[in-house]
Amino acid sequence: MSPLHFILLFGFFSACGVVSKEANMGDNLKKVAIHATVHKPYCGGAKPSPDVAAGYYESMKFEKFKLFKGENFSSGMQELQDVDLDEGGNITLMLAPGSYFLMRADKLLTLDEFISMNGPFEEKNFEMMDKSCFQNWKNTPDLVFKVVNDTLIEHRVKGKCWVGTNPCLKYTGPPAP
Repeated sequence: MSPLHFILLFGFFSACGVVSKEANMGDNLKKVAIHATVHKPYCGGAKPSPDVAAGYYESMKFEKFKLFKGENFSSGMQELQDVDLDEGGNITLMLAPGSYFLMRADKLLTLDEFISMNGPFEEKNFEMMDKSCFQNWKNTPDLVFKVVNDTLIEHRVKGKCWVGTNPCLKYTGPPAP
């Protein structure tokens, strides 16, 4: 066997080994489909029908999240990827088995930037909680999940009247008629 044949043969088997390893990694990935919605409660007005009084779910369209490996957030963690929901509040990810969590992208801003985006209202009918509420909210994952097999995750967030999903704002105005 000539040295050229030996090099070509070695290159072929090396490439097969790399392809085989990558194929096995790909076989280990699981399909994770996430559908995210916000529950919008009935906030007053005319006497509602039972269906209207129950509120409704609205898709979290075009929300931006960051994907992390693990179950708890700590400053300086390596994000795995950006996760942008579509118009229906959906995304499909291919992930290896393990624990993961999603955090809204704005939670990675500084605390002052996060508060400025989610905090002060000019209106007199709102009360803002202290910075510690925002710090706690900012460091809390929005969705924690474990990947074992292909799965569908229904991520439902509960909204409140006039403040949405912000746990650090309180509506202090008059009740709806």
